[in-house]
Amino acid sequence: MGIRKRLRKNRTQKKGMPPGSLVYIGDEKTEKVTVTAFEFDDQEINEYQDISMEKLREVFHSEKVTWINVDGVHNVQLVDEISKMIGLHPLTTEDILNTEHRPKIDFFEDHLLAIVKMLDLAPDSTELDIEQVGFILTENTVITFQEKHGDLFDPVRLQLKESKGRIRKAGADFLFYSLMDVIFDQYLIIMDEMDDRIAELEGMIMENPDNHSLQDINEYKNTILQLKKTVWPVREVVNKLINRKVSYIKEDISFYLQDIHDHIVQANDMVETSRGQLYGLLDVYYSSLSMKMNEIMKVLTIVSTIFIPLTFIAGIYGMNFTNMPELDWKWSYPTVWIVMIIITGMMLVYFKRKNWF
Repeated sequence: MGIRKRLRKNRTQKKGMPPGSLVYIGDEKTEKVTVTAFEFDDQEINEYQDISMEKLREVFHSEKVTWINVDGVHNVQLVDEISKMIGLHPLTTEDILNTEHRPKIDFFEDHLLAIVKMLDLAPDSTELDIEQVGFILTENTVITFQEKHGDLFDPVRLQLKESKGRIRKAGADFLFYSLMDVIFDQYLIIMDEMDDRIAELEGMIMENPDNHSLQDINEYKNTILQLKKTVWPVREVVNKLINRKVSYIKEDISFYLQDIHDHIVQANDMVETSRGQLYGLLDVYYSSLSMKMNEIMKVLTIVSTIFIPLTFIAGIYGMNFTNMPELDWKWSYPTVWIVMIIITGMMLVYFKRKNWF
């Protein structure tokens, strides 16, 4: 609720402002925004940590391929400086600062803007960590704007440092593909994890349905809904990437982009499948709960049925009439017990033959 209030407050600040006004929309953050950069070709690579704006301008105008990564977009002034250095339109910068933006892609004459979501699933809960990543791709440079420190890009950094594959021999467009591919591969990993958890939840519900199971189903439904909202729009982003011909994306990269498209289609299919499984789990839950209740009612009914004739006999001899000859018999008490035991035994045998228990 607190996050929603903060987002609403930031949006309220934008009310009445002209288009392109720069206001950060997202979770309230105080940590320092850091900028790192890789500058490389097939012969050498240079890495810069916490790079200054002066050095950043020098690296950006380098003839080598450059990857600039900004960790944190809550520093509006810094993001604005970097955007002006690149030559971005104010509306583009505005989109980067809005961490609640829907995944999208915009093409310009010498660069593109792509906004996607980086996902992570907590190990022991259904909480989904959603982080927005903004991509700027130019002829020789990839700039990534992330909400916070920490990401999934370490495999790409390792490939760059160790010159694995073709990443150091290719251009910025292949680096852009590699970074996007890591994000979208994570979608499939999360969906595999969700499938395993839903299957485990189904087994628990079949064995012992309870109120906690219903709560788990609702939590997973909310997570799947978040995944659907995040993954579904990416399909349109990748379709535009494949179909749009621009000078800063080479023709041979289209084959790699098609691979990304296949991953996104698969992720969307898995989201829909999991969504259907969860709705099916609701039916399983209520059916299991009904069967459990029927078993309880069956036991109670059998016990009640057995006690009906016993209660009848006890009721007769519990009456205080004077002329009841059985009350004066020596063996009347044990006889009543024997009759009750025989009746109980006969009824149990009958119920057993009818497979009622």
